[in-house]
Amino acid sequence: MHKRLWVILAVIASAVVLAVVLGTLFSIGGVDVNSTNDITLSAEQKTEIIALSEIKRGKNIFSIDESIAIDNIELNQPSLKVISIERKFPNKVVIYVTGRTGVFCCKTADGEYAILDREMKVISMSDVKDNSLTELVGLQDETLTLGHELGYRNGLLLKMVKGAERCSFINERFSTFFVKAEVKEDTIDLTTNSGVIMQLPVSSNIDESVIGCYNYYLNKTSALGKSSGYIRLKDNGWKWEPVE
Repeated sequence: MHKRLWVILAVIASAVVLAVVLGTLFSIGGVDVNSTNDITLSAEQKTEIIALSEIKRGKNIFSIDESIAIDNIELNQPSLKVISIERKFPNKVVIYVTGRTGVFCCKTADGEYAILDREMKVISMSDVKDNSLTELVGLQDETLTLGHELGYRNGLLLKMVKGAERCSFINERFSTFFVKAEVKEDTIDLTTNSGVIMQLPVSSNIDESVIGCYNYYLNKTSALGKSSGYIRLKDNGWKWEPVE
């Protein structure tokens, strides 16, 4: 009986020692921030990002909640995107961030201009319109506050952007080619820098519509069709029509 008791006590003691050792071994000893080449962060900015993440020295490395840390950082630093949070065992954590690029400029109800990135997130506010960005109109009922992600019809605008990216229109290239995006009840009208309006039906496959419409514009239209008029989806496919 005494032998069995000693075995139990030994097992408990071993478990306690193991817990202490692991707690010490995997206690966070350092948190760092790395950024992509497109942005440079000062030591003060890195310190602020770490503070916002609430990942603290001495905390167990396994107890980190990445989603909460990312939300905390991006809510307070909307111009940044957290790429990932990496645990480097046994006791180091690295937060990888990149900068968000403005793609759209949208006038708010109070006269300010919201700058949105490719993920339809408001990354900054401005008193003046930025003509280098795609003008986004027709969203009077949407919330446009700093850090807010636009939720237009379950992400239709985001899906449209992804379709354009499959045609190589990414960030600045999107803004250069499409000068205006007008949200209507049944269509989203993309106006090109040459004056052609691509009318994309509002649907769940709007990304495919972007690709099909652009391919038609690129390969099937004349010089006139590339400088004016509408490209619309008809029963027999995409078709160019002059301005009425």
